Amino acid sequence: MVFITLGTQGNQFPRCLQMIEELIEKLHPEHEFIAQLGNTRYTSEHIKCLDFVAENDFKEYIAKADIVITHAGSGALFSSIQKGKKIIAVARLQRYHEMTNDHQTELVKKLTEDGYILDGTDSIIEAWNKLDGFTPRVCDFESTIPYEIGKMIDTWLNN
Repeated sequence: MVFITLGTQGNQFPRCLQMIEELIEKLHPEHEFIAQLGNTRYTSEHIKCLDFVAENDFKEYIAKADIVITHAGSGALFSSIQKGKKIIAVARLQRYHEMTNDHQTELVKKLTEDGYILDGTDSIIEAWNKLDGFTPRVCDFESTIPYEIGKMIDTWLNN
């Protein structure tokens, strides 16, 4: 299964899903594709689209996924890296009005150079073609961001 997460930012991110549709049409991968869309409005015959996913379901989808395709938000990236997943990251870009600046490209570039992920910002197909020979670097850092966010949400919900 391929789990796709676009985050929950207000800006739309259909470019990522359009590249995945192109991947499916050209390479016909034998995977189920499930996407957490957040605020992106999109329908697909090839991708099971879910608007928002509860935190526990999100963790379960990542755990079950063979491959994670994600926007370059640090929470989604580091959660997937910690689980040892093969990750294709697509940075949101300012020129497409997906983000106010291109800061996500810096994170994708660094994590790609260090062997944790593959960069699919410009082409998910090119990144996909590298998956067979790609073994992600084992997580050798501790990110407490997802844990801290989870604690804040739990506190907020319980008050």
